[in-house]
Amino acid sequence: MRRSTRRTGGRHGEAPAEGFQPVGTVLDDVLQALKLETRFAAAQATDRWATAVGPKVLARTRCVGVRDGELLVEVQGAVWMGHLAVLRQGILEQMNRTLEADQRLRAIRFVPMRSKKEEIKR
Repeated sequence: MRRSTRRTGGRHGEAPAEGFQPVGTVLDDVLQALKLETRFAAAQATDRWATAVGPKVLARTRCVGVRDGELLVEVQGAVWMGHLAVLRQGILEQMNRTLEADQRLRAIRFVPMRSKKEEIKR
């Protein structure tokens, strides 16, 4: 009867070579470098923005991303920027009610939307 040997790293039961790390450790490092959690949180916040503000505001805004808990939103025109500044806290509270605790936003920052001419120049 043949005994089964469990492989732990090297070939045919050998010890792993020096300098190698377990795959799990390497994958954790890669996932952290890709910042997938941050991107996922930004995508969720963008989805919540659309629901929180409705189609009229959505047509004049564009979510750029989330950094350090702050949602960055480009706004078309000074009038809309002023209007949203008044509504900011209510929008923030509404969005945070639907986000997971570790993905909640601390602020919303409005910036002027870049015109298409400016985007072409880049």
